[in-house]
Amino acid sequence: MSNALAEADLVFVRDLVGKARAAGADEAQARVSQNERVEVDFETRQVSMLRTTDDDDTLLTVFKANRKGSAAITGRASEGIAHAIAEALAAAEAAPTDPANGIAIVDSGPPGVYGPEAADREFMIDRALEHIDQMAREFPAIVTRNAYHQFNRTRRSFANSAGLIRQETRGRYSFWTLFAGTRNGVATSFNFSGASSYAPFGSLIEVGSLRQLYGDTVRSFDAKPAPGKFVGDVIIHADALNELVIAPLTRVLGGYSLLSGTSPYKDRIGQTIASAGFSLLNRPTATNFPEGIDFDGFGIPTRELDVIRNGVLRDFLVDFYISRKLGIKQTAGSSNFVVAPGAKSTEEIISKTDRGIFLTRYSGGSPGDNLDFSGIAKNAFYIEGGQVRYPLAETMISGNLRDLLVAIRDISKDTVNFGSAEYPAIAAGGVTIHAH
Repeated sequence: MSNALAEADLVFVRDLVGKARAAGADEAQARVSQNERVEVDFETRQVSMLRTTDDDDTLLTVFKANRKGSAAITGRASEGIAHAIAEALAAAEAAPTDPANGIAIVDSGPPGVYGPEAADREFMIDRALEHIDQMAREFPAIVTRNAYHQFNRTRRSFANSAGLIRQETRGRYSFWTLFAGTRNGVATSFNFSGASSYAPFGSLIEVGSLRQLYGDTVRSFDAKPAPGKFVGDVIIHADALNELVIAPLTRVLGGYSLLSGTSPYKDRIGQTIASAGFSLLNRPTATNFPEGIDFDGFGIPTRELDVIRNGVLRDFLVDFYISRKLGIKQTAGSSNFVVAPGAKSTEEIISKTDRGIFLTRYSGGSPGDNLDFSGIAKNAFYIEGGQVRYPLAETMISGNLRDLLVAIRDISKDTVNFGSAEYPAIAAGGVTIHAH
């Protein structure tokens, strides 16, 4: 049955592209995403919901005289399809001309199938109940506000008017939770984390870095302000690394920052922009990333890319459109990042820290093009003389990401695989720290 459904999806997107061409599009592409979800929701003391959902979403994009128009379609009724084609063509008529618009001309590839075909529902419920019991025993001060144990099986099918077809199916489990600590009427800051896996989770408390985060939350009562304003080190846990470092860094290394001319790294290919120990690798096809992807939004196969290797900027993140717009090579259309691990444990890195903070969650606005950052260190701890001294009340940190990358002094050998990325902890100096 699943093979028949997969083939029906390919027939649908090919037919949709043909109808768009017949209606007046010069070129067209269509992507349908069909997702089956089993979800077990629970809170501190009980399972609150078990549900199964089935979503079917389609995106049609047409090109006419170098103009681009798109329309989303929910379901596959003929009236909705006709309306979406008319809507996409009208949007193209109203859009500006751009010679970079168009479809990709690449070879089709075999379908990719990953992970289990169906959820083990009873196992998922058992893991949720086990987690509730285990938390009551090991972390009774933790209050779970939302927890989602899910299984998703997603089939993505793509076709364009040049005859390109692509398809992949991924079945994977995921767990995500939002939680805080409460004791004697006092509450800690909220924290959250989660991860995905092809295999069912043996224990939800061991997903990603949750056990550590639960323990850090329990140790966060009686928080105190930072001792004055000082410049010190920040040890950025894997859970905080994307928000503070990876997301803003990859934004300015991306093609759209190059297009606007605002990237501070636009002329730095082949030059050192970070500590020699820092490597940022794009691995969308990694076998241990269930949230990876075989092909991008233009149907082009994804591939491995060393963005930064040993501190040297090797490549920008350039998608199909930007490559045509700027006349440069395409390097990426989707991203699943790995930061290469170092040689020391996080505990060893802390022991070598004279003064600074250990950070597991960062809350702040996205840095501007110059990469200045300023935000609040939440769920953080003050370090002095190589020891964690006490939990910090909300503390401000500020600096510049370009300087921070160069000032990286250590990277942990322990990493966290989130199913979509894999990060270690990173220690860097030169960050301004003071009470909020």
